[in-house]
Amino acid sequence: MRLLRKMLQERINELMDLAKTIAPDAEVTVLEPYEDEDAVIEVKVPAEKVDEIDEALMRRSTQIWLEEGFDIVPMVFAKVDKED
Repeated sequence: MRLLRKMLQERINELMDLAKTIAPDAEVTVLEPYEDEDAVIEVKVPAEKVDEIDEALMRRSTQIWLEEGFDIVPMVFAKVDKED
């Protein structure tokens, strides 16, 4: 069981790193699974990067699911500027 958790954490870290490689200012948060997922990753990025990051994370998370069976769901949102 410990090995599976370690493997899952490695894949979560990989997806977080992928998001930050594409958009270094990405805000990445790991959330509790909503249902049967192994993990949910929320990523907030500049609006112009949403599609690129969403596509990259979905592609890689699908590969992880097919190869290792971990269901990691990335959710990508545009950052909202906070006004003073």
